[in-house]
Amino acid sequence: MRLSPQSVYASLSLPQNLRTSRPSHFIKVLALGLSCLTVHFAQAASVATAQPGSVALEKIAAQGVSDLQSAEALVEDLAASKRYGRMLNLLKQDYNDESGEILMMMSRGESLENATLQLAKKAGSETAMGHVVKSAFILFPLNQADLYHYLQQHLGIRDTLLNKWAENSGVLTEPTMPAPDNNGLFIQPLIESASISVFDVTADTRAELLYRRSGAEQWQKGRDLSFEPVNGILTGPVVYLEAGTAYDVKVVLHAPQQPVRKIESRFTTRADKPVIDPDKVYKLSDIYKGGMLDLEALGIEGSKDGYAKIVGDAGTVIAPDDTDKYAIFTGDNSYIYFENITIEGARVHAIYGEKSHDIWINQCDISGWGRAPNVMKKGIAYEMEDAGPINYDSAIYFRQSGVITVENCHVHDPRAIANDWSYGHPKGPNAFLAHANHPNPQFKGQVIVRNNHFTGTADHRLNDVIEGRKNAEPLGGFVRDSAIYNNVLAYSNDDAIEVDGGQQNVLVYNNDISHTYSGISITPVRVGPGFVFNNYIHDLGDLRGKQWASIKMGGLLTSPLGQSIILHNLITTKRNGLTASRFKDDNTFWTQVQNNVVINQKDANRSGFAVFDPQGYPRSEYINNYFYNLSAGKPKIQANITVPYEFDEAKLNQQIAEALFIKGKTVLLPNSDKYRINNFTRLNEDGTQAIYGIIE
Repeated sequence: MRLSPQSVYASLSLPQNLRTSRPSHFIKVLALGLSCLTVHFAQAASVATAQPGSVALEKIAAQGVSDLQSAEALVEDLAASKRYGRMLNLLKQDYNDESGEILMMMSRGESLENATLQLAKKAGSETAMGHVVKSAFILFPLNQADLYHYLQQHLGIRDTLLNKWAENSGVLTEPTMPAPDNNGLFIQPLIESASISVFDVTADTRAELLYRRSGAEQWQKGRDLSFEPVNGILTGPVVYLEAGTAYDVKVVLHAPQQPVRKIESRFTTRADKPVIDPDKVYKLSDIYKGGMLDLEALGIEGSKDGYAKIVGDAGTVIAPDDTDKYAIFTGDNSYIYFENITIEGARVHAIYGEKSHDIWINQCDISGWGRAPNVMKKGIAYEMEDAGPINYDSAIYFRQSGVITVENCHVHDPRAIANDWSYGHPKGPNAFLAHANHPNPQFKGQVIVRNNHFTGTADHRLNDVIEGRKNAEPLGGFVRDSAIYNNVLAYSNDDAIEVDGGQQNVLVYNNDISHTYSGISITPVRVGPGFVFNNYIHDLGDLRGKQWASIKMGGLLTSPLGQSIILHNLITTKRNGLTASRFKDDNTFWTQVQNNVVINQKDANRSGFAVFDPQGYPRSEYINNYFYNLSAGKPKIQANITVPYEFDEAKLNQQIAEALFIKGKTVLLPNSDKYRINNFTRLNEDGTQAIYGIIE
């Protein structure tokens, strides 16, 4: 059966409460039963994403299973399958009884929460109780957060024990941000944006966001806050703000059968430059005597009242000795501002610190870092014969740190080199390595990387240009409330930007990305929501000229449970646009993709997709995007399209698509007020055209 576009879109239109609400009970996922999902596009998988536990329940119902032994056998079969084996390998053999009991209780109508609670309370020991709880977490990864919070309230055991079981199953148990104010509001300003989070809300609450410059009369509409299920909050950013400026914010909460509630507050964006302590201004030429600049040994740091400032000059270059691991070492010193520093060399990292915060790097030139590729084995570089591969060597790396700003810097020409994918996953140097999990929630995240030029060369590639550490963890990578924007990023054998990890209000926008194997990786989103908007991704290709995805996504089931928001990007590529990629053998993702332009050149088996989303997670939405494949002469999509491009009859044609492909970093298309996104959609001067790609 081949369905019309209208019937496809209608069949995929979910009730609002199912698309936005946080589930408090297990909801059985049913197959959509569609044989074709797109308008004359590629054939797609027709089964909606299912958790391993939901698949087992469907089999129990279909096979009429009524005994525990048969239920255990179903779990064993799933654990042996390619689809669910990686997810269920945490279920040890002695968990089978508990897994089967949970499923049998649920098959008789109990909720996941009640089944887990009852079985845990009647367990004969803490060990057996742990088996029950961990089994539930693993069988139903998309319900982990709700179940964890439910058990916190009702199980009646010490938090450390529950947290241990939860953490072993990949559940976030520690706060990502400081506590909210008395109104349940937390605001995290950056320089040109701010994140707004509302606590103590339900999943079916709508949060209307309004903002204005303090003193102005007219309120501006922001994008409604998104429900973030891991922490159970409503959250989202306000973007395109001015530095060092006071703003009023109003959140209007619309909860079912509750009176409308308004929360008002005020915040000030961060200044373009930090406050400097006049007694702590250092000329680099006065403090640098060769080798490594050790700020910890020199005792150079500022305070919250004023940064220490180190300013370089054209005649002073930091050139560490061959044995120096770093060119600049901050230790855990904080509140330091670097300006006009030139670094040539460093055995591993050029600038490195541990548990630092409030570090600002401006107008620096860094080259020549990383271990020397003295030994090559099967295309992979080693410093020494008996050493491990060269990997993670970075121009800038602050381990377990936060509140880092890097701007107006040129990072180029590392000494270390990266292999391409023909020799396995690329290993090698990075321009910036993010690990923003500072031990203090006040300093987690808040990384700003803006206005930089980070690049390898055609023959000497980076691994990722920007990479994240611990990127499978909720507190991995940039963690929260960070912004990567206005950068030129090029020449890597893997990603231009890897923001995998927490991604809670992490903003990636206005970047020019080229000559990389993939553009932006958001695989997985552990917390979210993460925002990718107004980037220009083009001319992809690694050292061999091979490429995969412009934006790659996956891992929703194996590393739950965050959403990506993808808006107004301009993507012109030979191969794939928005692309499912396996993370721990799972390529499921949850996204909102709206108002993007994706134009592909090639049309082959796994090439030329504007969107490749074979799992079709039913809460994902694809709205009003301009998709076109130049070789096919029409869009090529494997996804459930929610709303097609509004102007398709007039604009979806070969001539216009070819013109857009070669137009450059910014294109204009007719504005649609219906699909305009408050605060995000930017218009031309007369308001008739929407801007896609980079905003000047």
